[in-house]
Amino acid sequence: MGRGASAAGDRVTIAAILTAWGIRGEVKVELLSDHPDRLRPGLEVYVDAPGLAAPRRDRIQWARPHGRFWRVKLEGCPDRTAAEALRGGRLQVAEDEVPPLPEGHYYVFQLVGLEVVTGDGQPVGRVADVLRYPANDVIVVRRPDGREAWIPAIRQAVARVDLEGGRLVLGDLPGLLDD
Repeated sequence: MGRGASAAGDRVTIAAILTAWGIRGEVKVELLSDHPDRLRPGLEVYVDAPGLAAPRRDRIQWARPHGRFWRVKLEGCPDRTAAEALRGGRLQVAEDEVPPLPEGHYYVFQLVGLEVVTGDGQPVGRVADVLRYPANDVIVVRRPDGREAWIPAIRQAVARVDLEGGRLVLGDLPGLLDD
């Protein structure tokens, strides 16, 4: 599975804005993409923040890694006050800007909402989220009764992902759906 947060309309979140950084309008972000080049200078992004009435278009002026986070300067963010207003927001790109993944790998936004069925077609629920863990990702399935099933994102548990058909077919792994 590839990283990536949810899609917003036809946009995909690539970074979470954590806080302002310094006094010149820079923000500290957590990259939510496996592609560090996503934060390249000149990239047009949408800034979606709690303090904004609607997402606004902006452009990355520069970005630098700083430990496990990034320091980013947006052209439309002139000072610390403007940067503070973006706290808790997201940097997003158009869905068609997302680089393709190798076959058999998927972005989280592609999986969320898929119908989950057993190998013989019995409905199980819908993909609600994908959690990242060191050993493997875990697919969170919301069942019709509101409970969750956690499915390891491994070949034995996930037989097939059919994006065009809107389905994720489970494999025949004993105990996979046991309560």
